[in-house]
Amino acid sequence: MKYLCVEDFVVKVRSLQALGFVLIARPEYMLENDVGKVLEETLSSASDTRLKIQGLQNMFEYLLDAESQMGTDKDNENVAGYSVGAGKSVPVAAGAGDTNICGGIVQLYWDNILGRCLDFSEHVRQSALKIVEVVLRQGLVHPITCVPYLIALETDPLESNSKLAHHLLMNMNEKYPAFFESRLGDGLQMSFMFMQSICGSSENVDHKIQSKTSTSGKGKPEAGSLAQAKLGVSRIYKLIRGNRVSRNKFLSSIVRKFDNPRWNKLLIAFLIYCTEVLALLPFISPDEPLYLIYAINRVVQVRAGPLEANFKAWTSSISRHCTPHGNGMYQQGTDEPTVASQVMPLDLNGTFQQNVDLQPNMNDMRTLDLNGSNHQLTDYPLSYNGSSEANLHSVGYTDPFSFAKDDLEKVQADCLSAIALQLLLKLKRHLKIMYSLDDARCQAYSPTEQPKPGEVISRQNIAFNIGDSQFSLPTSPQELIQRYQEFKHALREDTVDYSHYTANIKRKRPTTTPRRVQVRKPVYVAGGYDNGDDDEDYTGGSATRKISFSGRRSSLKNSRQYGLM
Repeated sequence: MKYLCVEDFVVKVRSLQALGFVLIARPEYMLENDVGKVLEETLSSASDTRLKIQGLQNMFEYLLDAESQMGTDKDNENVAGYSVGAGKSVPVAAGAGDTNICGGIVQLYWDNILGRCLDFSEHVRQSALKIVEVVLRQGLVHPITCVPYLIALETDPLESNSKLAHHLLMNMNEKYPAFFESRLGDGLQMSFMFMQSICGSSENVDHKIQSKTSTSGKGKPEAGSLAQAKLGVSRIYKLIRGNRVSRNKFLSSIVRKFDNPRWNKLLIAFLIYCTEVLALLPFISPDEPLYLIYAINRVVQVRAGPLEANFKAWTSSISRHCTPHGNGMYQQGTDEPTVASQVMPLDLNGTFQQNVDLQPNMNDMRTLDLNGSNHQLTDYPLSYNGSSEANLHSVGYTDPFSFAKDDLEKVQADCLSAIALQLLLKLKRHLKIMYSLDDARCQAYSPTEQPKPGEVISRQNIAFNIGDSQFSLPTSPQELIQRYQEFKHALREDTVDYSHYTANIKRKRPTTTPRRVQVRKPVYVAGGYDNGDDDEDYTGGSATRKISFSGRRSSLKNSRQYGLM
């Protein structure tokens, strides 16, 4: 033990290796405090990579020795034992302990072992994953504890790690399907954090994978780790695709992450990741994208109406505080109270929920440093496109006042909810175009009806495009107005049957003179649109549909201006 504290690193590694041989013969020593502190320090995130590998190797060799010893004892039918309870005998393992000691040792260091499964070093991850394989084979821990880590390892750039993780998940899905399904959402979140961490580590770049870059919806080549992550989630989906109940639970669990989530700095990036993953899932039957669209519609129908009402309250408050003068300048009005009332969110069961803390919560989505500890990312941007100043003259306002701190937090919370819905609507439009699903078919779908046997799906090779939407939070009334217009525009786009529109365009030959098409303006019912600024941009010969969120109808005005309700 004293040689483990010397400064000579070579001596320290050799001492740890020698300790491993001792612990194989006397495993009960691993339950003592002094040895336990040494092992925990060796498996900690701050430890040197060579020490972590040697510590994991010691544990791996102990488990293999215990497993082989048990097999030898059973074959010889000459098992030594000791009395437990009502005279039953527990086989002796490794010459000194028993199966209870073996399980207790593994459970004592299980969190440290799982933490090393997501280590920066691919060799450390490989050593830890081998231990997980042996532990699951011997049934020493509850299998549900390692499901999120195995899902994250499905996205490992090291092919041997991802294949072994996939193999273990396949076996677990066959034996414990309920456990597997219940942790899919946690696994998706952990895979995102794992991907974020390894993207910043040059040590684990797999050059072979990175050379096979794919193209994202923005037309930029994706990093190899990001493409690998999406492929890993697709492989997981294939495991449960054959069971309709399981795959629907998986899809709805991801969509629910867009429904009034708890916010933090990484949330926008995580929601974009979820959106891109859903867009790349390998659907093989019409029931799959139809159910996903159905789940998206449920969230939008519940959230869009109250959210638009909040935006109208904020913009009405802005307009009351901005009084025009003869010289065209605006000044802050009289002491009118700012409308800061928040519409309470409705859950899918129709019950009201209490307002959650609108402060960004950094404890939900903490980033793993892949050594088991959590840390904050420094100033991670909320915008993929960069923040842009709103065109003040386009909305008719200068900067008459700024939001109070409490009001700004509420405004930003509403804008974050709007971004989540905009991502869902973009995904919905992409699915309709890719799988040629018109509005009539989407509206006629019911998850309770059984799919028609032999029904085929048509798929077009279209890249998912996030677009140029602003994913930054507003800091001024003008930016709030701009975000409101973007949100209204996204809702208005959803009233157009894009699958019909795209199909018609593709079947036509290019003509020199474009035809004039009579446009029917869409009607949106959720407090209503009072403007039709962009309605004439959506043509294509297909009738627009009417969506009702609140049951009340209001018509579009004919004027082409953005009014503030």
